[in-house]
Amino acid sequence: MTSSATAIVPITLTVNDRTGLTLYAPPWEDEDGEEWQGFLGDGAKILLYPTTAELAAFIASGEENDLSDHPAYGAILQATPDELRPDPADRYDLDSVYELAGDEPDPVHVSRLANIVDMTSRIADCCDDGKLRSLINSAPYAELVDEDVSYQGRDGRARWTELGDTIADTWERALKRVEDWLRWEGDFSTTDFGEDETAWERIGAEPIEIVLRDATYLTVRGEVLVDVDSEDTSVEFLGDDGEVTVFTDVAELAQFCREAKEHRLVKLEWWSEVAELDDDAFTPETSIDLRKPSSDGAQLLRELADFCDLTADTEVLDQSSIDKTDWADLVEEVRGCLTEA
Repeated sequence: MTSSATAIVPITLTVNDRTGLTLYAPPWEDEDGEEWQGFLGDGAKILLYPTTAELAAFIASGEENDLSDHPAYGAILQATPDELRPDPADRYDLDSVYELAGDEPDPVHVSRLANIVDMTSRIADCCDDGKLRSLINSAPYAELVDEDVSYQGRDGRARWTELGDTIADTWERALKRVEDWLRWEGDFSTTDFGEDETAWERIGAEPIEIVLRDATYLTVRGEVLVDVDSEDTSVEFLGDDGEVTVFTDVAELAQFCREAKEHRLVKLEWWSEVAELDDDAFTPETSIDLRKPSSDGAQLLRELADFCDLTADTEVLDQSSIDKTDWADLVEEVRGCLTEA
């Protein structure tokens, strides 16, 4: 959990191939010293939305919900859709439990699995579901969420195997009970993350390869919403302040995308999902050769010139036959804003 106990945290839940946004309030004490925790709910079920815009619209409606009395709800009422985007650590993919339990018990897999089970336990507590609570309160689950747990060595491996057996026996029933507590609001038909390509489509960006005469660079290009009312978008790249961050290695591009925060593409609603992609997903399927004039190259040059606020004359790209000298001059000027990480 990435926020303090007094805050309300945007999270995503993935259950049975659907991913939805909601709000979770970690335990806090009321004026009488009584401890509470809760989710955005309608008094009976947890509300889930397909986008931050739709979540923000519900919040702005002023409709009463299970978090209306939370001391931090006033700040949530002022939050923009961008501020309601969950951090990568606040994504809980309940469908991934089997896969995680079947992997090696390294710290990353153990931590992800523990976080998912812990959040499921919180759903059980907040919804007062005794049957769900009993399903995930067995010794193997309880040990998993213990911060000092280790599954290394012979004994640790035996406990990891026991946990896997417990998950195989109980998790399907746990998923069914969780699903019964969820109310999906809106169209979730485009929330399938089953393939890397679908993930990039959902994020609204793509890795691209830029081929120059003496170098080949990798970066990511995306369309960012700049005006909610008009739905106007602009093409943005990794980078900011007139510079585009580029790479020569796919793994380095992937690492930068997962970790860096100071670039324009973090404005994309689902940008945090890149943290879940394998390195291979960052291998560009789109390659644009700037060594000679082309329609794709001309479009990229226009986008880069606009992104970098260059004074270059891009009107020369509108001609039916682009002069090679004009093309080379424009490529050279654009190249000046490409910064290798």
